[in-house]
Amino acid sequence: MQLPNLEEMSAEEKQWFANSIAGMVVADGHADQSEMSFLREAINFMDDKDEIDKLMVIIKNGNPPELGPLDIDPKQAFLMLKYLAQLMVADADLSTKEISYFLLAGRSLSFNNEILTKLWKGARALLERDLPQAIVETGSLKTKVSLIKVDETGVTFRLGKALMPKVKIMLYVLKSVHSELPLKGNEEHWDPLDCKMEKQHQVKFDEGSYLVRAHIEQRLFEDHGIMQILNPEDFAVVSDGGFFDTEKDSLLGSFLGCYVCDNTKIKFYVLHSKSMITDPNIFGVSSFVRSAGELKFCDFNLIQVASCSKCGFSSNDKAHFKRQKTSEPTFSVEEFSKGWEEKIAPLLKKAQDIGETFYGEERDIQQGILSYDLAIATFEQMASIASNDNVKGAALRKKASMLMIQAEMLMESKNRDAAEANLKKTVDTLEPIFESLEGLHLLHTCVLLFQIKIYLNDLQSAAQYMKFLDNYDTDGKLKEGTEEFKELKVSSAKLKATFDDHAILTKEAITHFHLDEEE
Repeated sequence: MQLPNLEEMSAEEKQWFANSIAGMVVADGHADQSEMSFLREAINFMDDKDEIDKLMVIIKNGNPPELGPLDIDPKQAFLMLKYLAQLMVADADLSTKEISYFLLAGRSLSFNNEILTKLWKGARALLERDLPQAIVETGSLKTKVSLIKVDETGVTFRLGKALMPKVKIMLYVLKSVHSELPLKGNEEHWDPLDCKMEKQHQVKFDEGSYLVRAHIEQRLFEDHGIMQILNPEDFAVVSDGGFFDTEKDSLLGSFLGCYVCDNTKIKFYVLHSKSMITDPNIFGVSSFVRSAGELKFCDFNLIQVASCSKCGFSSNDKAHFKRQKTSEPTFSVEEFSKGWEEKIAPLLKKAQDIGETFYGEERDIQQGILSYDLAIATFEQMASIASNDNVKGAALRKKASMLMIQAEMLMESKNRDAAEANLKKTVDTLEPIFESLEGLHLLHTCVLLFQIKIYLNDLQSAAQYMKFLDNYDTDGKLKEGTEEFKELKVSSAKLKATFDDHAILTKEAITHFHLDEEE
């Protein structure tokens, strides 16, 4: 995330912005290392040494400065506020004091509560997305939650309803940490844990949201998943080839095997949780901005695709590789291999010509783009041999995901035509399978297609997806509190926000996929 255009700001406006950053840093009573990087940026754009000294005194004393009203260009004000929203969660935590200070700053910039609430809840959602995930089951309630705090005695999570005092809770810690995955009842999870609601309280500034502490009522074993969260490096799932040392301390590397050609030395990288600050573009694709703390910065988009140096099979999903001798492929290797060598040959040669650099952690952006070409070809091949529509749809959704991340990288490398071509390829990939999708997959795809259509200024086609979402649950059959019900609300809000801002979200209006990027 970039700073607002400081060249267009007066000395008074810079002073206000710097004070607001300093205030946010100390709002929760302490200054985290990751937050200090933001403060250093504030200090860098200040010209007056006396004012810099005042900022440092603020940090030392831990007292947020008073913020008076500021009359500033609305676009600049919004970028300032967006920056503060990111700062709130830079330390991987969100306190009520930080929210309170954010609301104060926003009101000083003349923003209404609706906009302010949307921004701080959006920051919270980004924070919770990267937390360990679990399924909570109690009575008739079964829902996915983010585990905000985890220790050997219990867990803390947020719910959209209050629970009965001391109610029994069954906790299933998910082996996958991706909060965007749908809740269908067949997730890969650890053994269930018996818990009891210890305490709860309503989340301040968020009516109807409750923070719940659940106490673990049984002895912990390795099969429950809690130890894996607390000590991830001791329990990481790797291949028989084991770990390998990485140059960047923000990465964990393990050797995986290739089902297609039996190569046992494919390098697969995992980024340490909450180690990087990211900035999602207008389509929700994250770019990696800076380290969140002391760990070395890594642009994980460049290396998240693992590629086989022998046959070219490529994916960012560990499940597509052989992790142990007993592992079985999720696809037909025999069918996949038919025509694969000929199909992948030109791309594989490019990768092999680059050499070891391509298969390591130091890919440049062009090498990163090539890795997505290999992954896209892989998922195309997997889709072509799919045994049913669900399997085919999953492969094509993975292809679309690779196209969208690659589009972000192409735009970053100033290749706008290729980036926008990727958007059109994404549409061509997803539209034919749209009607066959269900639940969360359908809602996510609807939002993405709508956003792309808006960017391409195809309002007529975009309107079809808005109409589809408007009619998604006209009979009211979706049960309140379910993941699909909640996601429908979120998706509808995204579509409305995108439509309301469509004038600034078209390719004619912006030069990048990030609104706050400036030439």
